[in-house]
Order: sequence, then C-alpha cells, then structure tokens
Amino acid sequence: MNRFLKGGLILILLYIIILLSYYTLPIIVNFLHYIYHLLLPFIAAFFLAFLLHTLVDRLENRGIHRLVAVIFIYLLFFIFIAYLISVVVPVFIAQIQSFNQRMPDLYNQIENWIQAMWQELPFIPNQYRFDLTDLLDFAETQFFNFDIRKVKITTLFDSFSVIILTPIVSFYFLYDYNNIKKRIKKFLMRQRWRYMYKLIRDLENGLGSYFRGLVLVMNLLTLVSTICFMFTDLDYPVFFGFLVGYTNVIPIIGPYLGGIPAVLFALTHSLHTAIIVLVIIVGLQFIESNFITPYVQSRSIDSHPIMILLAIIFFGKLFGIIGMIAAIPLLYVILLISKYIRMFYRLRRAKNIKQKAKHIEL
Repeated sequence: MNRFLKGGLILILLYIIILLSYYTLPIIVNFLHYIYHLLLPFIAAFFLAFLLHTLVDRLENRGIHRLVAVIFIYLLFFIFIAYLISVVVPVFIAQIQSFNQRMPDLYNQIENWIQAMWQELPFIPNQYRFDLTDLLDFAETQFFNFDIRKVKITTLFDSFSVIILTPIVSFYFLYDYNNIKKRIKKFLMRQRWRYMYKLIRDLENGLGSYFRGLVLVMNLLTLVSTICFMFTDLDYPVFFGFLVGYTNVIPIIGPYLGGIPAVLFALTHSLHTAIIVLVIIVGLQFIESNFITPYVQSRSIDSHPIMILLAIIFFGKLFGIIGMIAAIPLLYVILLISKYIRMFYRLRRAKNIKQKAKHIEL
C-alpha cells in the first residue's frame, strides 16, 4: 500500500511540475531573453578582454605599466579595425555589388549546367533530381533564413549599445582582468571550492587558446585564399577569400561550405578554373587542419573526430548555424566538466574508503 501511495504522490508531483513548467516556461524564456539583451554589451566586452588580455599581460611582464599596455593594445586593435573598414571593406563591398549585378546571368549559366548534368545522367530518377532553385531554397532555410523586416527596434538598440558600450566596458575589464581573477580565486578558496577554481582556470586556458587561435586562423586563411584566387582567372577574389576564411569558424566542414560558391562561380568561367579553385580550397583546408591549427594551438581538444562531428550535428540541430559554430567550445566545456565530476567522485570515494579503514582499525 505504501508503494502505491508513494508512486501516486510521485506521479502527482511530476504532473504539477510539468503543468507549472508549461505555464511558466514562456515567462522564464522572456525573462532570460530580457537579461540577455541587457547584458549583451557586457558579455561582448568581457569576450573582447578575454581575447586581448594575454597580449596586455605580456607587455606588463616586460615592465610596461598595465594602463599603458592596455592603451597600446587598444590603439593597435582599433587601428587594425579602422584599416579593414577603410581599405578592405570598400573593395569587399564593390565586389559584392558587382557580383550582385551579374547574378541573373550566373543563375542562368548554373541552371543550364545543372540541366546538362542531368541529361548526362538519365538513369537517376526524377524525384532525386534538383535544380538551382532547390539548392538556393535549402541554403536559405539552413543558413541564411534572415528577413530585414524582422529587425526590431530592440535589435537596433542592441547593435547600438554593443558598438558604444563594448569598447568602454572592455577597457575596464582589460585593465582589471587579473584583479578580477584574483578576487574569484580568493572567494572560491575561502569557500573551499578548490576544484571549481581549477575547472575555471582550465576553461580559461582551453577556451582562450581556442578563440585566439580561431581568430588568427580565420584571418590567415582569408588572406592566403584571397592571394591564391588572385593568381587564377577567378573574379572577386576578396569576396570569395572572405567566404572561405570566415566560414572556417564552422569546424571541419566550414571552408568547404565557403568554397562552394567560389567553385560554382568558377564553373561559369571554365571547368579548368573550377578545378584549380577546388584544388586551392582542399589544399588550404589540408594545410590548415594539419599544420596551421596545431601550430597556433587553437582548436585541438582531446577528443575523437567522430565525437566532434556528432557535436556539430547535435548542436547544429538544436541551435542552427550558431550551434555548429559553438560545437567545439561546448564539447570542450562538457568534457572538462565531466572530467572534474569523475575526479571529484573518485576522490570522495577514496576518502570514504580511507575513513572506513581507519574506523575499522580503531
């Protein structure tokens, strides 16, 4: 009788929890969404300080006052941004505009090429055939499902607050970064949360190496691919180099996704140019994966490639393109937390065994 009573109480409790979750979940989501928009400039500022603090620390270790080091790195960073805006961005925009003007002709050429391909492959059933419209619809659904009409005032306010507040707040974060770390360490040690401090330290080192290396590899790949495209007959090398470099933010498959438009565009010129572009993309990806990335210590985590692919698929299914980008950092966080949980329970079990043995001896 007691079992049935306990089982019934558990079922009622679960029903109440599900019911409360059903009615309160939208409120919680809206509240978290509001907090996210409120803290977005501070999150962006801390992320910027997180990327740049290593450079400031190195200058400070050389005897330069930290305030001077922060100002110097800040000036260097914004000079680089200003250079990109003044030199690279106009070229990039001009190539996009020129590319956009040629889109109708390119569309017809690629459509004709696809139709010619199916004529050469008559044995493939009609239900498995596709045209350029199907490809564009798939790409829009998966990656570029954005409508300017959905931009709200809050989105514009977020952009304004990030642009204005992020540099100011990140300056203070960057200047006081080590003091913030010391305060966190002091608090955790006072609470005897030694393993929590070690976990945060390992997360900082691992994610810092990942993100700093990722930014370096993306820009290096953009530069090298642009130069390589300039030596081919491919038009708009800056535009396609940017696509190849910055889609590298998606692990493993990113550069290939960014290289598809370049190869398709090269096909409208000649098959020979398309093959050369394809060889460049595959070669750059091989060099980046096997030499550049391990050298800069960016994205190497102690995990099997199959696990990384599963993480990309899983988080991509949950969060779309953002999930694919964040797959490796999230996987690293999950693996590291699980490692410390196992370590904690092993030490706790060993401590209990030791106490029992000591009690038996007494």
